[in-house]
This record gives sequence, structure tokens and C-alpha cells, in this order.
Amino acid sequence: MKKIILSVIILFSAACAVAQSRLATADYNKTMQPAVEIEIPFPEKTVMKTIVDNIEKRGYRGKDTKGYMTFKGVMIPEIGPVAYDLYFKTDRKSRKEKDITILTMMISSGFDKFIGDTTDSKVIDNAKTFLNNQTAAVVAYDLELQVKEQEELAAKADKKYNNLVEDGQDLLKKKEKIEKDIADNTQKQAEQKAEAEKQRQILDNLKAKRKQ
Repeated sequence: MKKIILSVIILFSAACAVAQSRLATADYNKTMQPAVEIEIPFPEKTVMKTIVDNIEKRGYRGKDTKGYMTFKGVMIPEIGPVAYDLYFKTDRKSRKEKDITILTMMISSGFDKFIGDTTDSKVIDNAKTFLNNQTAAVVAYDLELQVKEQEELAAKADKKYNNLVEDGQDLLKKKEKIEKDIADNTQKQAEQKAEAEKQRQILDNLKAKRKQ
């Protein structure tokens, strides 16, 4: 567990050092729209799950719309004072950099009217800050996944150990029984040997009488 936490701290420090959001454009419904994006050093699935959990905890449900995870009528004070439609998309940076995700975010005031730096620079600046904060959220989420996985591995290891302990106890009981059976058998062998010698002696005595 210490190794997991240490690796997460190192990764978090490195991620925060390089991950800064920037202005971008994104293809939506065959047109280029203003957007903001950020590179996060985690797989797409982890990044998207973090975003979805973040928004859903605020009471909203997402929907897959034309390749984007879309949340309608979302009130997020750190982005702006009114409700917005938020669009999120994740892309692998490259084939070689499959564990680096480009997270794209678009903001609409409604009816696919997307906000850009020239239409509302304050909202866009807030959106960039919002994305910057997602790096820490992804790191925390990934840590929880690692903790959960490690808990399952530890539980399996404990169960296997306990099963081996129980098997060992059963084997000891069987060993004790076998040792007792061996002791009983040895005793019975001695008793039966004496009985056999006794009966043989009687037989010999009877045969001796034949000669008299």
C-alpha cells in the first residue's frame, strides 16, 4: 500500500507540473466549435469515469450525444452563474501514448450555442481552471481503484491462508487419528500374537497326546 501511495504522489506531482488546460476547437456535428482541452496521464476510461462521477454527484445525469458525454442544464458555480450544457470527450493522445488522454470540454448556453473565448472569456477561463482541477480528481479516483483492487487481492490472500490453516488443522486431526489407529493396531497385534501362540501351544499339546 505504501508503494501505491508513493507512486500516486509522484504521478500526481508530475501530472500537475505538465497538465494545463488550453483553448482548442472540437468537431461536433460536422462543424468546428470552440472548446478547452487538457492532457491527463491516465487511460481514457479512467478520465471519463472521473468526469461522469464528478457531475453525477452534483445531481445530473449524462447522455452520449454524437460522441460526447453531454450534461444538460448543469449549474456549476465555479464555471459560471447560470446553467450550461456541458460536452465532454476523451481521446487517446497517440498509439504510443495510450495512457495519456486528451480531455475536451465544450460549453453551450443552450441549443448547441457553444461559448468561446471571444464570446465569454470569463466562462472559458473558469472552464480551464475546472479542467486543471480534474487532474487531481483523476489521480484520486485512480488511487481508489488501486485501493479497491488491492483490498480484493488482500481478501483473496487472507481467504487462501485461512483455508490452508483449516486444511492443516484437518490434517493434524487425521494424523492424530492415524497415530491412534496405529497404536491400537500395534496393541491388538501383540494381543493377537499372544492368543495365536496360546492356541498353537494347545494344538501342539493335543497333537502330542496322539503319540502317547
